[in-house]
This record gives sequence, C-alpha cells and structure tokens, in this order.
Amino acid sequence: MIVKTRKKVLFLITKSNWGGAQRYVYDLATNLDLSKFEPVVALGGDGPLVTMLENAQIRVVKLVEMKNSTSLKQAWRSYRELARLVRTERPDIFHLNSSIAGLVGAIAGRAARVPTIIFTAHGWAFNEDRPAWQKLIIKSLHWLTIMLCDRTIAVSNALVSQMNWPGANRRMKVINPGRTIGVMYNPADARAKIIDFAPELAIYSTDYWVVCIAELHPIKRHTVLLEALAAIIKNQPHTRLILIGEGKERRHIEKEIARLELTKNVFLLGNIVEAARFLKAFDLFVLASKSESYGYVLHEAGLAHIPVIATNVGGIPDIISSPEDGLLVPPDNAAALAQAIQVILSDKDATAARIQNLYDKLDSRTVKKMAIQTESLYKN
Repeated sequence: MIVKTRKKVLFLITKSNWGGAQRYVYDLATNLDLSKFEPVVALGGDGPLVTMLENAQIRVVKLVEMKNSTSLKQAWRSYRELARLVRTERPDIFHLNSSIAGLVGAIAGRAARVPTIIFTAHGWAFNEDRPAWQKLIIKSLHWLTIMLCDRTIAVSNALVSQMNWPGANRRMKVINPGRTIGVMYNPADARAKIIDFAPELAIYSTDYWVVCIAELHPIKRHTVLLEALAAIIKNQPHTRLILIGEGKERRHIEKEIARLELTKNVFLLGNIVEAARFLKAFDLFVLASKSESYGYVLHEAGLAHIPVIATNVGGIPDIISSPEDGLLVPPDNAAALAQAIQVILSDKDATAARIQNLYDKLDSRTVKKMAIQTESLYKN
C-alpha cells in the first residue's frame, strides 16, 4: 500500500497578472512546508504569475475557460473545466482566490467532495461604485461562496465586519498578508533607477518626491490626490508626485494633470516590476483609495522606512492603526489630504517616529508567518 505523506493543495485564481491576490498565491505556494504539502496552482491566462511560479518550480495548470466574466454561459464553461480539473488532481485542499474563481470553484469542489475548501477574500466587489441592486446581488454571491467553503480567510478585519450576513462571520478568520521584500536599493541608487525609468525627473533629483503605487482605476481616487497636490505646490513648488501603475484611468488622469497645471509636478511611470525595491527613492507614500481590502503597498512603504498617508477605509487601519504609525484621512477629501501632507512636510521629528513605529509593527508580519497561520487551517 502506498501511504500518502503530503496533502495536495490546489490553489485557484482567475487571472495570472501581477496584483495583490496573485502575489498572495505566489507567496503561499512558495512558502508552504513541502514536507507536509504539495502545492499546485491553477489559473487563467498566461501572465507574469505563470513565469514566476514555474521559476520557483511550482507546477502550474493553465485553464482555458477561467475568465473574469459574469456571463452565465462562461460560468458554466468554467465550472465544467474546474470539475474535470478537480477529478484529475484530487486535491486534499482546494484553496480559492478571487470572486469568480471562489464561487465556481466552491461549487465544483463540493460536487467532487474535496475534503477541505478554503476561500481567501481579497476584497468585496460590493464596495465598488455600483448601483444598489448590483451590490445586493454581488453580496449574495459572496455570502454563498463563504457558506459553501469550510473556512474563509479575510485579509483584514474590515472584510469580516462588512460581510455581516447570517452565519458568515463564524466561518471567517483574519490573516493579514505577510510581505517580505528582497534587497532594496538605497535611497540614492533607488532615485537614480527611477530617473532611468523617467529621464525627465533628472532635473528634479533633489526635490521632495511623493509616490503612489496603484492601478490607475477609479477606486484608487488618483484625481483626489492630484487636487491635494495642486494645493500643496502653492507653498511647496518643489514637490513632485510619481504615479506608478497602469490602468483604464490613464487618459482621464492625464487630462486632470493638464487641467490643474501639474505637468511639471506629476509623472506617470506606468508599471514597474517589483516596484517595492525602489521605494527608498521617495520621501512620502500616499494612497487616496475609496476602498481597499488591505493595502499591500502601504505595508511595503512601511518596510521601506518612508512615511505613509492613506484614507481611513477598508483594511488600511490593520496597517495604520493610530496617528503614531501614519496619517489617515477621510476618502474623497482633497483638503484633508493636503493638510496631512503638510503635516508630514513640517514636522520632521514626528515623521521620523511614525516611520519607526510602522516599521516595527510590520517587520514581524512576514510571508512565513502568514503561511504557517494558513497551514493551520489546512489541517482542520
């Protein structure tokens, strides 16, 4: 008789681009205890996550029908593909990530009688700007996913409180994401590297640099940050804002930069691979999001020893829990954001204390710790 010594963990995620959920899957798959678990990742597309997993010698299964679509016809195709996958792989643990993969995967997993089904909630789509009727339908589907799974991991406390429907909370557990950044460039080298990406910044190399790393998406509220900057440069004209990220809002943001006459103060760099390694180039990190499930980029900024300002929404208070860690402002409030930036600019001693406090808090929130906490759910 062959004794199975390791449990197979089949991770599922809809897209293979490189976002927060993809990083989470990569970090878990590459940090599980391989003496106890065999990780396999199933995903849609052929993006950067595929290459990174294969380089880490993690087996990848590419799915043809797993797409970010709300079409019932597409959902049925995805279900049939997942049903075949589960029958072939016969996982001990089916770990689902992202909304569509979560619901379809949970149904397929239950039908195949997978022993343990885990869902990680990286955010709720009903927090986005949508009509009320859409939010109700989406929340119902999220709730159903939770009820179909054995346990749901929430990446922040806010996600638990937001999913306040009967029976959901008792099936959820908060495990904050860990983050371990490789070698970071020192401030001088990092700034030189950023100038390599955007040579037009060379003449501003000694100015005060503010950074926001985020998808150019309406929920990130880049336009609110631009309005705040327009107020700041009236008294601090040598302040430069660098936006790292790409997305559908780029054209709109470019128009706002022109309207606010910020063409010499704001620079769009697009996507930068492993942007966290360059964070020491900057003097301040600002995130103006209307909704945020956790805020990986804030975690990274804290580890890079730069001050942080963010909106008091979603899971951000899991990172910045008091004014001693960083400054929180209401969302959609450019005046409050500008005032917070001015506080950082004017009080260097308090800013230095905040930097150290945030680093001390986040330094122990590692990927390995996250993996160990997650493995404890696999054993239940």
